[in-house]
Amino acid sequence: MSLTIQTTIFQGFPTTAFIPNRAYGTLVWFHGGGWMIPLGDDALNWGRDLAQTLSCTVIMPDYPLARTTAYPRSNAWCTAFWRHCFQITQTPLFLGGDSAGAHLALCALPAAMPDRAVFIYPVTTLLPVRDRGSWKAYEKSWPLSPRLMDYFYDAYCPDLSLRYGASPLEQLEQLPKTLIITAEADILADQQTDFATRFGAIQIRYPGAHHIFLSRPEGTQYRAQALRDIADFLQRS
Repeated sequence: MSLTIQTTIFQGFPTTAFIPNRAYGTLVWFHGGGWMIPLGDDALNWGRDLAQTLSCTVIMPDYPLARTTAYPRSNAWCTAFWRHCFQITQTPLFLGGDSAGAHLALCALPAAMPDRAVFIYPVTTLLPVRDRGSWKAYEKSWPLSPRLMDYFYDAYCPDLSLRYGASPLEQLEQLPKTLIITAEADILADQQTDFATRFGAIQIRYPGAHHIFLSRPEGTQYRAQALRDIADFLQRS
């Protein structure tokens, strides 16, 4: 399938859109990277594959990063961008993201509800979840350790008093029809299960998968499965 690639600027930051010849909908996708890593080739390749698999326009913003600004600036930008997409899109509109990008998308949800939402290994809370379950089971696992997660938390939201307000698990009241894809061997797996249970989201767990499987060679099978699962979810009547 041929794609048109468009780059535009929204409030000072570039966005990339992958547009099929016949798109049945639009998916706005916020990339992961600990709130610190810019939109790179791995994320863009994922967006291209999504557009081709789904026959859907995929828009990926390169939002403000925690390397230069702390919460809530990135959230405010992402919320404004999501509201903008909602206002100008006439076709079915979907929202998605992975990891920290999924967190930003979840925080933007109250601004406008999409037809459906998809999140891959999302960060759903910034509050402590260190004494049980997946956080303990996989604290020495590759690639996401508690130490690295703390580094990301501190860069994104250094003021501990603001972390409750920055946690969608504690703030959201409702979700659209939502799919959550969870990597089983991930310190964040349990918080995703808590989130899915609270809001009635569909959760698919990938046994043996690690965090960031979208961008790692050893995650190829899970990446391919995610494309199939997302297509199945979004194309349901």
